[in-house]
Amino acid sequence: MRIQELNHTTFAVLTVGLAVGALVPGCQTSGGNKQVPPEQLKRFEVMRAKGTQASLTVFPVAVGDDASFNRDVASVMALLLEKAGMANLRLTNTEFRLPKEATFDQATELFGEFIRENPIETDYALYAEFVGNPQTGPTEIRGIIVDKSGRSVWVDRQTQADRDFERDMPSDPMICCHFLAERMRSRLGIPKSARDESGQGEIARMFARDAPAPGKAERAAMERRRAVMKEAGRKVRLAVFPVRLADDEVGKHDAAHLAKLLSEKRVCEASDVDSPLRVTIESVRNEQKLLWDLARAFQDHLRRNPPEADYVLLADYIMHGGRAWAVHFVVCDRSGEWVIVDFQNDHHGDFQCIDPKTLDDCGHLVAKRLKGYLR
Repeated sequence: MRIQELNHTTFAVLTVGLAVGALVPGCQTSGGNKQVPPEQLKRFEVMRAKGTQASLTVFPVAVGDDASFNRDVASVMALLLEKAGMANLRLTNTEFRLPKEATFDQATELFGEFIRENPIETDYALYAEFVGNPQTGPTEIRGIIVDKSGRSVWVDRQTQADRDFERDMPSDPMICCHFLAERMRSRLGIPKSARDESGQGEIARMFARDAPAPGKAERAAMERRRAVMKEAGRKVRLAVFPVRLADDEVGKHDAAHLAKLLSEKRVCEASDVDSPLRVTIESVRNEQKLLWDLARAFQDHLRRNPPEADYVLLADYIMHGGRAWAVHFVVCDRSGEWVIVDFQNDHHGDFQCIDPKTLDDCGHLVAKRLKGYLR
């Protein structure tokens, strides 16, 4: 995925921790490693002393050469910072628009003036830019933090000429979020042990409201159903629906191919289903919502049209630019109850191992994941 190609995989980052390498705390760059003014460094040390308790407002991120403002990307940025341990985060719809003629050297002062004219309730404010286009991908990642008085606290600019940028090669807006969030975490001296993976923060709760997954009782029921399916082992009779490719149905051949693959790999006794699932799933950027909306649609279909097989499987591949970005699949029993709801993207080990680029590759990933559940 390139700059401004924010499709279904945008929120794949919700399920992973920060993966970018740590950097030396306290060092800042501004337009080519300029010397940090002493007063700015003092203000940064004050923020650093506050650590995870520093309150921060995250402004919409400017994405692409034309600086299209994106609150969704800012939400991901806030989520990653929350997972890094920062507990007092706010999001705003207010956009800070840097004048086209302004240079990055002027951006900090202009953002400070903007904050003085538009007061914030938090101690600090963050403005970020991911510069690039669909042809080049990200070419610069910029971050500016000012305090509530509009005074500069932290200014960071990384380009393709910088060692860390070259090492981590951020290739899309979400990885840019990872990159910048990790630089902030390391600069502020927040240890990795401070990370909160419990999903209890306000930003995490916001995402949960947007992508309602089943509660503990339903998940426990799924575990029990999965144990029954696992006990049956390779004797399981599984009917495979035609694969969905994003919002488009794929032909019967793909169902037959996937069913044959599952049988050949001795995952289960699989057969294909003639008719595709014809439902419209709202196109959103939250991958978890896409997954569970599809799972509910599949469940509703099976309750109206009970299958003859013990279990049924529906796979959904999100593909773009000659590769797969995510592979989802849902397994239900003959009464339409969920048994397995699984998704993989390029932040997961099995996905990285197979590195799917074709429909066949995606099928091998489904087979690998399903076999893991049943063995």
